[in-house]
Amino acid sequence: MDVTDNFDTIDDVVDKYIEEEKFPGATVIVGNSNGILFEGYYGTKQLYDMGEELETTSPVTEKTMFDLASLTKVIATTTSIMKLYYDGDIDLDAPVSDYLPEFANNGKEKVTIADLLTHTSGLTPWNATFFHVNNRDEMREYISELPLEYETGTDRIYSDFSFITLGLVVEEITGMPLDEYVESTISASLSMDHTLFTPLEKEGDFEIAATSWGNPYEYKMVDDDDFGYVVEENAEDFDGWRDYTLVGEVNDGNSYYSLGGVAGHAGLFSTGYDLATLLQLYLNNGTLNETTLFDEETIDLFTSQQSEFGHGYGWEINRGGVDEGYMGKVATDNFFGHTGFTGTAVVIDKDNDLFVIMLTNKQNMGTDEDGYYSNSFVFHRDVMDAIYGE
Repeated sequence: MDVTDNFDTIDDVVDKYIEEEKFPGATVIVGNSNGILFEGYYGTKQLYDMGEELETTSPVTEKTMFDLASLTKVIATTTSIMKLYYDGDIDLDAPVSDYLPEFANNGKEKVTIADLLTHTSGLTPWNATFFHVNNRDEMREYISELPLEYETGTDRIYSDFSFITLGLVVEEITGMPLDEYVESTISASLSMDHTLFTPLEKEGDFEIAATSWGNPYEYKMVDDDDFGYVVEENAEDFDGWRDYTLVGEVNDGNSYYSLGGVAGHAGLFSTGYDLATLLQLYLNNGTLNETTLFDEETIDLFTSQQSEFGHGYGWEINRGGVDEGYMGKVATDNFFGHTGFTGTAVVIDKDNDLFVIMLTNKQNMGTDEDGYYSNSFVFHRDVMDAIYGE
């Protein structure tokens, strides 16, 4: 499929959403196994500082790094698991407790690595760990005490704890902190110099897009039982709430407060250009520029449906539709990808040798009167449909 004739419409889509104040800035890149076919950089890295509009702004460029949020789950953690699987260092069907012995507690003895990857483990989606956890050892103990919310394998409920746990598994197997493993094995080997955790603590002159005004969404998750989560803690009892605009600090509270910004579910920052390099490797059967992370068999395994609920190992499969999902109208079971809460998404189309990267800083616009950020899926669908001429 030749989609190059449709690239002119991408600018119109992005400009429309910026004019509607859905986000201040964005990066959109389209490519294939040979490289980048289209790249667009739009708007500004930061428009607001704690609700006050800035008098001067800086444009989004190819060097602009975004908080990837849950794209960390696939770009960092799943890709790391794929590498370990290819190297024979992890058994997807093994109980998690083979790697984290303390995990075998409160009914979790039979939960496998595969169950975590497909979000069918039974672990709760989210808790405010930062009331109780300040480091990795405490997080391992916290997770060990968690009960299952449903019988493993009987449902799919998206869980940050599944990927927090997988990040800890990577660390246990490699003997390295997650950020060191990802940055040495993936980023450095592919010259992805702007793909890293905790960029403010690393050497480099980084341009980083701003995200939220503190943590208003997570505050409301704790404070308001009608917001979607019921937690025992009281928001006022936590004295660490950030009261400044986040630039270079991960938005996710469990990653930032509990794990120092390095976690399997959130914390990675990157540019569209760097992500294009990794996705090009995926479309080249795991090898790019003489660097091999894994092979075609590993990619096919992780990016095909691995549960009755339509999920791959880490990667989401065929999240398309006219009015739902983020992969657009033409998505098939050979589309895989993921999204991030900060307004990010990647989609890979194996049939047509194509990848699409969509990064925004939507959180810098603030929340609406009900406490929500704008819905990125609509934007992602519109970009995908524009690319495919729908």
